[in-house]
Amino acid sequence: MASRFPRTGLLGAFLVCLLLGSSVAGVAPVGAQQGGNSGQVIGQPELDVFTNTKEFEPGTEAELRLGISNRGDVDQGGPSQYEQRVTTARGLTVDVRAGSAPIEVNTGTVGVGNVPTGTSPVDPIGITVSDDAEPGTYRVPVTLSYAYTRGVSYDTYGAEYRDFEREETQYVTIRVRDQARFAVVNRSTSAQIGSTGSLSVTVENVGSRAASEASATATSRSDELTFGSGSASSTAQLGAWEPGERRTIDYVVGLADDAALREYTVDLSVDYTDHNGIARTSETLNVGVDPRDEQRFALRNVSASLRVGEDGTLRATVVNTGPDPVRDPVVRFASSNPNVQVDSPEYAIGDLAPGERAPVAYAVAVSDAASASVQQFNLTVEYRTERGDVERSDGLTTNAEIGAQRDRFVVTVANDTVRAGGSRALTVRVTNNGDEPLTNVEAKAFVRDPLGSDDDEGIVPSLAPGETDEFTIALSAGGSALEKRYPVSFDFQYELPDGDTEVSQTYTVPVTVVQSSGGGPPIALIGGVVLVVAIAAFVLWRRRRE
Repeated sequence: MASRFPRTGLLGAFLVCLLLGSSVAGVAPVGAQQGGNSGQVIGQPELDVFTNTKEFEPGTEAELRLGISNRGDVDQGGPSQYEQRVTTARGLTVDVRAGSAPIEVNTGTVGVGNVPTGTSPVDPIGITVSDDAEPGTYRVPVTLSYAYTRGVSYDTYGAEYRDFEREETQYVTIRVRDQARFAVVNRSTSAQIGSTGSLSVTVENVGSRAASEASATATSRSDELTFGSGSASSTAQLGAWEPGERRTIDYVVGLADDAALREYTVDLSVDYTDHNGIARTSETLNVGVDPRDEQRFALRNVSASLRVGEDGTLRATVVNTGPDPVRDPVVRFASSNPNVQVDSPEYAIGDLAPGERAPVAYAVAVSDAASASVQQFNLTVEYRTERGDVERSDGLTTNAEIGAQRDRFVVTVANDTVRAGGSRALTVRVTNNGDEPLTNVEAKAFVRDPLGSDDDEGIVPSLAPGETDEFTIALSAGGSALEKRYPVSFDFQYELPDGDTEVSQTYTVPVTVVQSSGGGPPIALIGGVVLVVAIAAFVLWRRRRE
């Protein structure tokens, strides 16, 4: 008679009893067993948490680095894949709590994944150690949560698993070091955009131990802020540093001309030797640098009296628009036009507080080769800062008009005719057409045949601007001179107010030669002839009557 229970069912019941006898409940085989191809594997993971970072300083942010060691425990062995199954912690998560330690855990639950036998790393756990943490050792609780398989029943048809979940809390020990620690308690700067200045940082050793052979290195985070002669960092030697002691460290910093007016960050770190003779580096301290606005100047009341071929003057008022007072300022004049020359391009003025102003004036010579136009000139202010550093402002540009060239003199003649074959004193009027008084104006006349002169020089002692004076020269015309206009030219040598002597251009005036009788026989000759004829006629009449 056939059994009421299939063979596989009987085998399953048998295996259940066997597992219960081995204190492994809940495993139900699913396949029939044949011969020696069946059995069970029993085991579990054995996890231990450890840390490689055990020392921390108060008042720091740090990373707690953990590792998981899984030794695995196999109570009853079998095929390797089943042994690996029962010794693997699946879906492991790690949750760190502060416990009694003076820390704040900044990282939540961290997933690790499947952890076979061996060692597995855990992503870093961010922590913050309290500023007032007492040096000493502390136990930090670490909760491990995972799934695992306690037993595997297998035969030639397959395997069944007994799965469980576990949560366990272990502890790692950390130590808060009894060390020197540092904090920025004050900072100030005199640096300006486009200039150099000082950065003063006051740092206190807030730790419980002294530091020796200390040095503080400041490093800029921006290319726009540099130290000294353009370096990205600067180091100050400080020596021994007791707990509670404050040190003020001065650095020379410079801001680029095109730097933005904003706060910049400097990283400050202290290298030192601790009480055990071990070289250490403090945590990085952030120092804010608030530069002041660029020192600026402005030009006001600009005026110029410039003309082609003449000396003139450029005048302006320089204003210190702040933010700082300046010492020993010198205003420099520059022109890119080679036909415009400045006798003295530097003009020294007195110290200027913000808002104060001072006049400047430059003697400017414009050559004959220049053209009448509006020219742009550039003035810069070179000055000393409160630290004594020499700085130069941005260019102060201004426009000035160069007028067209004009004659230095206006020359006319009072009597502009001379008779052919005759001579006369020619009266010449000369007017100062410039803006400067002239002295010792010496005139020289130049004539050509048929005109001549045996006294061709004249002098005027002085001529104020716009003033007219006269001098005379001798002028004669040949008897064969035609009745027309002839040129008479004059050059003038004169002295300027600064003592320089110059020679003018040549000035030409017309002189008209006229005939003695206007073109017919001379009137005296005609009169004489008439008189002779009349006398002869009278004599002839008397003789006839006699």
